[in-house]
Formats: sequence, C-alpha cells, structure tokens
Amino acid sequence: MQATKTLTEREKELQALLATRQGKAQLEALADHYYASGGRPRTPRTSLVTYLIVHEREQGLIVG
Repeated sequence: MQATKTLTEREKELQALLATRQGKAQLEALADHYYASGGRPRTPRTSLVTYLIVHEREQGLIVG
C-alpha cells in the first residue's frame, strides 16, 4: 500500500481480499512482513484485518 487511505477504504480492500484463498494468503504474507519489519506479534484473538489496520495506522498509511 503506497498512498494514504481512509480507514473505511482500507478496511473494504482488506475484506475483499480476505474473501478469496489467494487474497487471504496475500494478507497473511503481509502480516508476516509487518511482523518481520519490527511490528508487534499478532495475538491469537486478533483478526488479520485488525492487525493490518493497526500496523498501517501506526505507520501513517491510514487516516481517520
């Protein structure tokens, strides 16, 4: 993700990807990348979408 997006826009994008196997695999890989780059570990109860959104908000990639 390059440009700053609103929370609603990004959440819709992530939900759409989560609906397919390939998309879910991409999101899992992105979560692994975020963790490897110094992010917090994803707790078992945290949804994949929530984990990604929290990380992206901390990085300034999501506004609002």
